[in-house]
Amino acid sequence: MQKLVSIIVLNWNGQQFLEPCLKALQAQTYPNFEVVLVDNGSQDGSVDFVRQNFGKWERLKLIELSENSGFSGGNIEGLAHSNPEATYIATLNNDTEAEADWLVTLVERLEAKPNEEKWAAACGPMVFATDRQRVASAGIEIRQDGMALDRDVGRLIMAEQLEVEIFGPCAGAALYRREALNEVGFFDPAFFAYLEDADLAWRLRLAGWQTLYVSGAKVAHVYSGTGKQGSPFKNFQLGRNRVWIILKNMPTKLLLRYLPKILLYDLAACFYTLLFQRDIQPLRGRLVALSPKHLKRILGQRREIKKLCKVNINQINQWLVKPPSLWQNLKLRRTVDRLAQPHTEMAQP
Repeated sequence: MQKLVSIIVLNWNGQQFLEPCLKALQAQTYPNFEVVLVDNGSQDGSVDFVRQNFGKWERLKLIELSENSGFSGGNIEGLAHSNPEATYIATLNNDTEAEADWLVTLVERLEAKPNEEKWAAACGPMVFATDRQRVASAGIEIRQDGMALDRDVGRLIMAEQLEVEIFGPCAGAALYRREALNEVGFFDPAFFAYLEDADLAWRLRLAGWQTLYVSGAKVAHVYSGTGKQGSPFKNFQLGRNRVWIILKNMPTKLLLRYLPKILLYDLAACFYTLLFQRDIQPLRGRLVALSPKHLKRILGQRREIKKLCKVNINQINQWLVKPPSLWQNLKLRRTVDRLAQPHTEMAQP
């Protein structure tokens, strides 16, 4: 019998996305999975919509939370309600449509890996719902300036089949081995939303776990369908959580080596949003991250993560990509902003 997979789908006021997302999961060719749909205190009729349209689907578990606990907290709740016999845990955004062979492709490729190797996770390309020939995420890339971003974002999708090791998966459409999560933990609830998957990817990588990218496991994504690209809320979360990721996970020698690049990026990012968006939230997020209350917690987590570390500095450093110029960064951001514009086809209920 094929291994059981628990797919966690988190929803917050996303009724307009639920039908295409859940219908795509009903069409999956993998025979042994459950869907744990966690509603994060929605006020838009999402729960009633699911009950009316998918209430008879025997694979679906609907978990209702009374308030919004964020992407991290909602997925943690989903994990708690997943079948304990599930070998794999998949996380999937509600604003996605997974191709029918998405799940079977990821499971089969991980199962094909030798038992002596530690493969923690797998993911395929997430493509923009507005342009399904362009990549929204091909996993997570970590740069020397501490930036965690979607790998290959904005690039044309490759026609050939590709299977390669990457730093970590994007949790918008990822498959995790439960054994690995049991070792390093799941998402950090303090992150609330954004970059929690990069934090988890760091912990897995430091503990010696590997992640596989499989180009054949495709998912269409309404980019920032819930959090909204460029919103003050998202800018605050990204600014705060970026600092936490670096302080929690980056080894001391690498942190000192790349500190000038880290500071240069932060100064440029804050200046850009202040000047062009009149938004102080990226700066505010960074200041909140460095407050004494949070620093004490983060440094305590750093000590615990260090105890799990099974790789050396050189093994981590080889994954840190040289950052592009500030101009190239700006060009990439504008490309993503354009591709993230609302997509009417998937935005209809």
